[in-house]
Amino acid sequence: TTKKYSGNDWRKLLSTRRGTVLVAAVCAVIAAGILLVAMSRYRHNVDTSGNQETVFVASGLIQKGTSGDAIASGQLFTSTSVAVKQASTGAIADAAQLRGKVAVADIYPGQQLTASDFATTGGLAAQLGANQRAITVTLDQSHGMVGEVHNGDHVDVYAGINLDPGTGRTQPLVRLLMSNVQVLQAATAGSGGLGASQNPSNQFSNITLNVNDSQAGALAYASDNGKLWLVLRPANATSTTPPATTTAQSLLLGSKPVSGGGTK
Repeated sequence: TTKKYSGNDWRKLLSTRRGTVLVAAVCAVIAAGILLVAMSRYRHNVDTSGNQETVFVASGLIQKGTSGDAIASGQLFTSTSVAVKQASTGAIADAAQLRGKVAVADIYPGQQLTASDFATTGGLAAQLGANQRAITVTLDQSHGMVGEVHNGDHVDVYAGINLDPGTGRTQPLVRLLMSNVQVLQAATAGSGGLGASQNPSNQFSNITLNVNDSQAGALAYASDNGKLWLVLRPANATSTTPPATTTAQSLLLGSKPVSGGGTK
């Protein structure tokens, strides 16, 4: 059986030198144990708070539907170090994680970018910057270089228009409308189309181009009211010659072409 000590027993123990030393030693051991536990917890907290993690934080409002490529190229975030325990689950710290994705909800200034804020999309929107637009034009096989132009290629776009100078006779002219335009979706040769069975050159195909917001209207007008030509650019193409309008006079008589301000 366990012996129980009464108050008198403790008083007797403390009344002797040996008993006092023994009790003091026990108290010292208990105090040391408590101190060790406290120091261990403090050290753990210090170590945890000292661990830093890099995260991307939105520098402004990122609207739903914004492509990850546009966010990365536009630097719509800042790279910030935070304590590990302050990093959100799935926090993004590498711009490569944004490629080919779009924001599925608004991301507010100061908010950490996380994997759950983005989703993979196969649409064209993921390839467009904030001021870029995708527009589709219909071209025949020769004007659109169908089968020769591929996704990702860059082209110059020429427009042919019949101009009425007020003389009662229309004057056809061709001018460089815009240069260095990216092809988002190219037509493929032999894909079928109106007139293809009678004459392959009459086959019409849709080609989607990446233009800026100020070019889209000009391209749409030229497509509906004239003719378009795509001219393939090499990968190492230099700057396009300043645009000029070509007319019958400039072509046949060698007169100086009328200068124009084609968009680039």
